[in-house]
Formats: sequence, structure tokens, C-alpha cells
Amino acid sequence: MKLARIKGHVTSTVKHSSLEGHRLLIAQPVTADGSNDGAPQIVLDPLGAAIHQLVLINSDGGGAREMVKDSKSPARWSIMGIIDHERLGS
Repeated sequence: MKLARIKGHVTSTVKHSSLEGHRLLIAQPVTADGSNDGAPQIVLDPLGAAIHQLVLINSDGGGAREMVKDSKSPARWSIMGIIDHERLGS
């Protein structure tokens, strides 16, 4: 699991059928001090995270595929929690 900041929404006219009806967001992984930590990831959002919100993301593809109910889905990353109160770097 990693901390990430939500940067935007994903809009797609064509996507894998397993992702139809699921909310997809762009999440930028961050370190404890708030610095970027790798490339942004497209994540499934079952929790309704907002832009700029700090979240906990998980790269367990099995869990993401279970979420979309398709064992052959390309889904990998998903939001596992929304951080209500943040104190990064302190």
C-alpha cells in the first residue's frame, strides 16, 4: 500500500468491459513528506475520493479484479482508504 494524492479523473471513450461503470482516477503516489514517489497510477475508486485528497492505494490486482467481478480484468490499483486528517512531513 502507498499514500497517493488524487490528481484528476480518467475519461475514456473505449475501455475494457470490466471497467464499465467504475470510477477511475489518477493518483500520484507520494512519500511521507509529500514528495512524488514514482509515476501516477490509474486507480479504481469505490470510495468517492475528491481531487487533491490524500488516499491509501493498493496494487493488489486480485483485489481490484474482485472489485470489478472479472478475473481477466486489467485492473490493478484501487483506493483502499481516504485520509481524513493529514500531517505529512511532521
